[in-house]
Amino acid sequence: FDSHTETLVFGFALGDILRHAVVLGFAGLLVAAAVTDLRRFIIPNSLVVALLALWPVWVALSGFPPVGSAVLCALAGFILGAVFFMLGTMGGGDVKLLTVLALWAGMDGPEGLVVLLLLTSVAGGALSILWLSRWRPRIAPLIGWSEGLRDNKHIPYGVAIAAGGLTVAKRLWIG
Repeated sequence: FDSHTETLVFGFALGDILRHAVVLGFAGLLVAAAVTDLRRFIIPNSLVVALLALWPVWVALSGFPPVGSAVLCALAGFILGAVFFMLGTMGGGDVKLLTVLALWAGMDGPEGLVVLLLLTSVAGGALSILWLSRWRPRIAPLIGWSEGLRDNKHIPYGVAIAAGGLTVAKRLWIG
């Protein structure tokens, strides 16, 4: 969209409104993925598919930038996730979510993927500390976190992946 010839809606360029709507949808889907993973250790495929379906819309609204690096970043995210899955440290939903977010992050090239992985790791560390702390049984009932009350060794890592993904959403919002 060329902002000089775009239709204005209440003084805002239609392209900007649509781009912001996509980013809000993207962020909302990430929050939903985090909540369902936190509560039930499940990231529904429908959320991952919806995130994937939004990507070509974003590409079209962004003027069809080169997408080759984004696809390569998604492949790298999938391979990394698959290795963790085979080691038993990541679930299948986590791998799918990471792969789709790597696609989005890859729009900035490999640097975008590195930032996503770094921030996901930091969020995962914080989540792990909470998971192992004595505060978990106190916090769990407040947020309806039934799995948080169990003596569970698994960590809902989709929460950390979604947190990393929210940084991608922030970049899209301001970029």
